[in-house]
Amino acid sequence: MDRLRDKVALITGGASGIGRAGCLAMAAEGARIVVADIAADRAEAVAADIREAGCEAIAVTCDVRDSASVQAMVAASLARFGRIDVLFHNAVSVPLVNKMDRRITELPEETWHAIVGLVLTGTFLTAKYVAQKMLEQRSGSIILTATIDALVGQSGLDAYTAAKGGVVSMTRSMAAGLSPEGVRVNAICPGFVRTPHQSDFLDDEQGRAAIESLHLMGVMEPEEIAAFAVFLASDEARRMTGGIHVADSGYTAFKANIDPDAVFKR
Repeated sequence: MDRLRDKVALITGGASGIGRAGCLAMAAEGARIVVADIAADRAEAVAADIREAGCEAIAVTCDVRDSASVQAMVAASLARFGRIDVLFHNAVSVPLVNKMDRRITELPEETWHAIVGLVLTGTFLTAKYVAQKMLEQRSGSIILTATIDALVGQSGLDAYTAAKGGVVSMTRSMAAGLSPEGVRVNAICPGFVRTPHQSDFLDDEQGRAAIESLHLMGVMEPEEIAAFAVFLASDEARRMTGGIHVADSGYTAFKANIDPDAVFKR
């Protein structure tokens, strides 16, 4: 498989979950990979797995909240590979969101700043410094991981939905500004995805049943999101930009898992 042959893909949050799946999927399609994550040991483990499979990869430690760290990540990528063709941006702290986010009236200000700083400011910094290099090349694909929680109301996640809503809006404005010069920008909005950080919910029988009932075709796997990211990164999607792409196993396609005949046609 060589849909991404000769391309360099920088994946943030690459040490686990959707980011890790993206690293492996893009490497399998011929890309040279930069595994970027705040967790240095886990990022190196992913890079080592890719190299063991016969592909090129390096690991870079990065805190996307910090401008200097992001610029160092970009510099390290260019020093090793000379260019960046794909950015797949996934950096997030699931425990921070799941355990600390709240309804706005109970939301601590420090939690608001922590989530917005990581999710929205982190996206801004990463996209800014990668896009500068892509503009010099007059080519590139930026893929941002948003969420369906930015598209539908979700009680108790007011900081996260605000931050990811900003990512959705920024996707469109970035595309308008960058795409005339060859840089495409798209966002993927996943539903619930079976990642290690979500195991607290999925390992609980009642919680898993509740989550699965919200998805028409079951809970998605990281590899399924990664496969779509590969498409957006490839030349097959060369005319696609500014898109907000829902990948949610039908979560936003229906009100609830009910029998309308039983409810409405009595």
